Amino acid sequence: MSASLSNDEIEDRFFLLGRMEILNILNDLIHRREPVTVYFNGGNEFILSLLLEARAEALIFDLGGDERANKLLEKAASCTFLALPDGIRVQFSGIEPNRFLWGDKDAFWVPLPERIVRLQRRESYRNALPVVNPLRVKLLMEEDSQLYDLALHDLSVGGFAATVYGETPLRSDDKIAQLEIQLSDKNVLICPGQIRHFTLISRDGNGRYRIGVKFLKLPHVMEVAIQRFIIKTEYERRKLLML
Repeated sequence: MSASLSNDEIEDRFFLLGRMEILNILNDLIHRREPVTVYFNGGNEFILSLLLEARAEALIFDLGGDERANKLLEKAASCTFLALPDGIRVQFSGIEPNRFLWGDKDAFWVPLPERIVRLQRRESYRNALPVVNPLRVKLLMEEDSQLYDLALHDLSVGGFAATVYGETPLRSDDKIAQLEIQLSDKNVLICPGQIRHFTLISRDGNGRYRIGVKFLKLPHVMEVAIQRFIIKTEYERRKLLML
């Protein structure tokens, strides 16, 4: 999963440069309590945070849950913030994050960013999922009430891809009356959906297919749960790579 795009990789038309525009975007993230991932040390380290206050000269954000990562962030020369409100990518840079006392608790602050990238089109931030003990999805189809139980290939706030083995009546544009994904013991994603593509990827046996499904009427609380799941999955993957 790519932590962030470099400024050179993003066209200038996506940059917001006005101070009022920047404050409006940041205050919207604060109001929504939108999860923000703060990457540093070349994208090799990150914390999951919340923005707390946007002032004229400074942006204040919460500590992460990993104290080791918080201590490393204190020593970082720069960092990159990434949020995905409603699946739209919001990204900006910070320099020299400082830890200080904000009210009665510790927090970080960086100078207010001079520009923010906000991709106007919806960007699905897809994360490939483990193939061992894969996350699964149950699909209840709208027309025939048939129930499918499929392994997920990837997941984003916009939808997912799953693998189907053998012949099936599923086709592109089919409506899904209800889909269910158990992200954790406490978070079960339930909403309708629609199949956006249905592709043959292997002719082994009766065939292996990849379907792409778009979430419909996904509650905002579930968008947050998906983002947290993606970050947790990536964090566990990186820990394994460091062993």
